[in-house]
Amino acid sequence: MAPSEPSPGAPRGPSGGRDGGPGALVLVRHGQSTFNADDRFTGLLDVPLSDVGVAEAGRAARLLADAVAREPALAPRRVVTSPLVRASTTAAIVADALPGPPPLAVEWRLVERHYGAFTDKPRDVVRRDYGEAAYWRYRRSYLHRPPPLADDDPARALVDDTLLRLPDDARAALRPDAESLADVVERLRPFWAATRARVAHGEAVLVVGHGNSLRALSVLVDDLTPEEVQDLDVPTGHPLVHRFTAGPGGTLVPAVRGGTYLDAHGAEHALGDLRSRGGA
Repeated sequence: MAPSEPSPGAPRGPSGGRDGGPGALVLVRHGQSTFNADDRFTGLLDVPLSDVGVAEAGRAARLLADAVAREPALAPRRVVTSPLVRASTTAAIVADALPGPPPLAVEWRLVERHYGAFTDKPRDVVRRDYGEAAYWRYRRSYLHRPPPLADDDPARALVDDTLLRLPDDARAALRPDAESLADVVERLRPFWAATRARVAHGEAVLVVGHGNSLRALSVLVDDLTPEEVQDLDVPTGHPLVHRFTAGPGGTLVPAVRGGTYLDAHGAEHALGDLRSRGGA
């Protein structure tokens, strides 16, 4: 799904929290991590931003701060972030550039997809060991889970360390072996229900997550089909703005399905590079 062209100076219509209308939802994938830079499957491993990722977070902060200066209704009342450090660091950098700055809330449901046996493996090694067809099936399909993470896999202790730092309800709800994208969608349903209510009441909310947790959230926000989300990628460090109109019974109707990137040209370039490396 390609980014829609924004028109930053244009009137925004009934959305954006003005005149009692719905607020906005801004999604930001964390900046490049050290594992992104090495082209490794990260999943639940808690790895930091690379130097490039810190710069990407700063760019996202400037883009959103400039957009808020033009359109104050975009100023988020709260910033919700995955607890993994690559996301929480990005969230802090972006929030610090915004009016307030807005408070940060940590939401475990936004953690990255559990990549099972692929965790900590270079992508080219997974392609070699499992074959091209299986690699793409596990990587992009909606329902397929990667092979489970074995107890004796070196990555098991690292994943367990992440799980131990999550709340008890997270450990009870997360699959311990591997997740499909459909699994991530299901764990995000309660989060979207709560966030949707805030947006419906006129709040702007900023969510900072991961490639697959934001793909899964987009399934719920835009009612994407499994075929549509298979082609959806999320570039690092590019704010994506979802605006809404009020539908029947207090529902939210996306003003532009898929949202609009604040830097459409930059996002398109980043998407091209991401897809050349296999996508989110």
